[in-house]
Amino acid sequence: MKIREFTIVESKIKWIDIENPNQNDLTDFCKTHNLSQASIQDCLEPDHLPKYENLSPLDFILLRALHIENEHSHTIQEMSTKVAIFIDGQLIITIHRLQHSFLEDIIHHSVNTKKINSTHELATKIIKGVLRTYEKYQNKLASEIDAIEDLIFLKNTKNSFTEELYYLKRQSTIGKKQLLLTREVLNGMQSHHKTSPELRDVIDLHGKLEMFYDQLIDDVSNLLNVYLSVASQKTNDVMKVLTVFSVFFMPLTFIVGIYGMNFQFMPELSQKYGYVGVWIAMITVSIVVGLWFKRKNWL
Repeated sequence: MKIREFTIVESKIKWIDIENPNQNDLTDFCKTHNLSQASIQDCLEPDHLPKYENLSPLDFILLRALHIENEHSHTIQEMSTKVAIFIDGQLIITIHRLQHSFLEDIIHHSVNTKKINSTHELATKIIKGVLRTYEKYQNKLASEIDAIEDLIFLKNTKNSFTEELYYLKRQSTIGKKQLLLTREVLNGMQSHHKTSPELRDVIDLHGKLEMFYDQLIDDVSNLLNVYLSVASQKTNDVMKVLTVFSVFFMPLTFIVGIYGMNFQFMPELSQKYGYVGVWIAMITVSIVVGLWFKRKNWL
């Protein structure tokens, strides 16, 4: 377990950051700082969803930051990691399993430069950093959808995109669900703290991300339907060609089949021009079938 403590002298704020703790470490820390044992269990639960709780003495905020290492990730636990925040007037505690760049940025640009005036402002910056992970991945998902769309419409490719589109849709849906639950956190912040310009900015960012993820879900759903339609059209084109060939050769096969029978008394076999007559009949049938297809606009 890695513990870092930061103190902002001007505003008398203390920030304790805990990285990659285990249950024993958190149990001892809980007793020392009088934290809720139930909230500590929420921190340890792998797939717990975002929430806000107004507790005593510290309010509890649980967030999930997107952290996708595998393009085939499709569950909440695989796609995101928890960031827990305990907050009161002078103390803020953050607990997380992985190192996050947005926390390091806050430490470097805000804490070290003494730009934090309250724990509420610091918590707002952390929430904004979590939302930025959704914004970053939204841009990645949009680029992947555009790339697949170009391949489907502009290139004659035989690759199958069903699996890729499934994972894109699944990831977009999970991102949207977690944003919906994060709205509860923002509502809790608004209810129990004064709405600051920073919090309004985070709320605006959250609303924009919800709209973007709605658009992603619509885009990938529409693209999946289009891809299935294109694949179906290609199948229909192949079946059309095979049908045309089969219709041409069915009467020819019928004629050849008749004259291939080994009967002794077949009148045509004794005629001098029987062979030529059969060829003329087959060519005539082919021409008639071709003209018929042409008239029906099937060729």
